[in-house]
Amino acid sequence: MTQNHFIKIFALLISFNWLPQAKAQSPEQLLGQPYISLETKQFLSSLNTTKPTEEFLPYLRLYKQNYAEDGMALEFNSDIALYRIMLYDSGYAYKQYKRALPFGISWGMRLPAIEELTGIHDPMPNNEFATKLSTADYQIEFYFTNKKLAHLRITATIERLKNNAVILKQANATRLLPNGVVKEGDVIDGEGTMIWGNGAAAYQGEWSYGLPHGRGQYIDTFGNKYEGDFKLGFFWGQGKFYSKAYGYSHSGSYAMSKKHGEGRIQYANGVKYQGDWAQDAMHGYGLYTMGNRYKYKGQVQANQLTGQGTVETPEGTITGSFKNGKPHGVCTQATKDNLQQITGPFVNGKKNGTFKAIILGEERTIIYENDVEVVPQR
Repeated sequence: MTQNHFIKIFALLISFNWLPQAKAQSPEQLLGQPYISLETKQFLSSLNTTKPTEEFLPYLRLYKQNYAEDGMALEFNSDIALYRIMLYDSGYAYKQYKRALPFGISWGMRLPAIEELTGIHDPMPNNEFATKLSTADYQIEFYFTNKKLAHLRITATIERLKNNAVILKQANATRLLPNGVVKEGDVIDGEGTMIWGNGAAAYQGEWSYGLPHGRGQYIDTFGNKYEGDFKLGFFWGQGKFYSKAYGYSHSGSYAMSKKHGEGRIQYANGVKYQGDWAQDAMHGYGLYTMGNRYKYKGQVQANQLTGQGTVETPEGTITGSFKNGKPHGVCTQATKDNLQQITGPFVNGKKNGTFKAIILGEERTIIYENDVEVVPQR
């Protein structure tokens, strides 16, 4: 493990401008996506099951989440990319999956009616109660009970996974694999310690499936320290991370060794942020402060103060639309004593256009051009 490797992994304010705007997805569209993609996060947050049950199938190298309240189970491959989706009619300890099914089919349909929508199916070997259909992105297996559709199993094709290789690479982060030196204890299914790189990094804590899994602590010689939950070798769950090199501490939710969910970060220079994270970037809604000089509360996107929000400074406030930390769109600017207030369009932090102003209780109209008041000619 090189110093550059750790720097790449633990730098906070990396530009995550590649993060797309998440859109509503049906689950089969998410095949090949990493667990922590914005699309996957948005889809999972819309489900009724708040805490899915989990399984790890080491012989298949699959991680499984069961969403019983939603009639669905998800399987992720060894890269923690969505590999397979199981959808259920009532039964199998699941409630009915009530969202739209692929091809416009519905539960309880018989095979001839389904094939009118999907085309002819292939038989499943050694199972007279199932059929399969292949597409460029996935293979669907149809399972029938009393000749009526009761279960779907949707598996990503190799090509689908390859097409998402760039997204998976961007999602990569620290993962502690059992390729170090055992210092003490049980590093298969118990508590133990392993070191890597002649002591450059070490993990002490709980193990399961031959991976750090449970509560533990990670430290390295570059001054990084994480203490909290681990899953399948990743920082995953609630934890605290400290970086000496970058002078910050973070506590909150992690997934696949990235800040993902709610969390709070504080830098040595006094800068703080508390709010939502996605893939190590501030993303969602939060409070960003720079001592007593600057406070922003509102929407954030890909590490930028972008969206609807309010800025407070010693001079007053600006409320409205922001882009990259600057007023952009219709905003209201007010002095701290609220004796002066103007509302109108901003462009990249500058007033441009017609503003309605209230100054000492008197209403008036002011025209600005590139932040300069335009005085009407008489």
